[in-house]
Amino acid sequence: MTQITPIKGFTNTPVTQSICVIITLLALSLSILQLKHIVRLAIDPYIVEYSQYWRIFTFQASVINESDYLLVVFLWFHFKNIERFYGSRRYLSVITIFAVYNAVVCFIVMCIGQLVSYYAVYVLKTLLLHRSSNIVYQSLLFNEVIPGPQGIISSLYICYGTYVPVSYHFKILLSNPMNSDQDQEQQSTSSSSKELNLTNHFPIHIIYTLLLLNNGTRSLIPCLVGLLLGKLHVYELLPGSKNWMINIYVFRFFVDPTKFVTTTISSIGLRLRSGYQSLNSSRDQGQPIQQAEFLPAEVEGEDVEEIVEDGRQQATQIRAETPVRPLGSQFLDTFRN
Repeated sequence: MTQITPIKGFTNTPVTQSICVIITLLALSLSILQLKHIVRLAIDPYIVEYSQYWRIFTFQASVINESDYLLVVFLWFHFKNIERFYGSRRYLSVITIFAVYNAVVCFIVMCIGQLVSYYAVYVLKTLLLHRSSNIVYQSLLFNEVIPGPQGIISSLYICYGTYVPVSYHFKILLSNPMNSDQDQEQQSTSSSSKELNLTNHFPIHIIYTLLLLNNGTRSLIPCLVGLLLGKLHVYELLPGSKNWMINIYVFRFFVDPTKFVTTTISSIGLRLRSGYQSLNSSRDQGQPIQQAEFLPAEVEGEDVEEIVEDGRQQATQIRAETPVRPLGSQFLDTFRN
């Protein structure tokens, strides 16, 4: 029987683990070093006056307040199921695509919204109040967004609801339970407004709603843009999100930088010590050509994917032999994980 209970921790989810560690380190570093202004994005003054366009791609790097950090890390941890669905390398590729699209589209929406809002206010002042004033740029609703990966999480939120199946449903009664047969008949004929139908996804919906409303209007723009991009990705209408894959060496470095650097240095050292031998000279001497010991470090991306897939199949087989726990334990695991 296939196990449907959640797996604790970061089992087979190295990308999720790396993201949680990076977000924690960045948030602490920016707070300790007082560099939170680096990840802020505002049309005025950073773009209009200072022309700091690099902020378009850095404002999603880290959050700047504690409440956003807790909500973001909680959602990243629960989105590990999406990584199990996609695979680690594919999951990191999707996150990269969402990050680029959210940065560009969010900046365009901010620029257009700021201009439209400003000229709407100017027209209202001129036509209704009959005030003729010079055009002066002002900071309005679309001027600034909250720093953090809210847009990426919003896109993954759509993927979570689409690709992660519902394990169970349950109801919460909003009225006192009835014991007699007559009361039960009345209860069955009563409207469904007295009960609340929920699934095991309801903690994700609640936490995401808190993240959406946590910073007022500053968090609405990236979240709404992320939801739109997530819908386009689900319907396979987002260019590049279906076939593009991140480089295998970038993926290895992101997942385990220490192992990647150690393997690379050892491979370079072996090459420098052993040197290169001509293929023709080896044949002339009648010596068999031996493969280098560091060959596994240079396996192509497809071979790596096959090895990872074999490991996943073995893990799935082990999970299939584990008995399914009762529904009550599954319900408690929803809050523990």
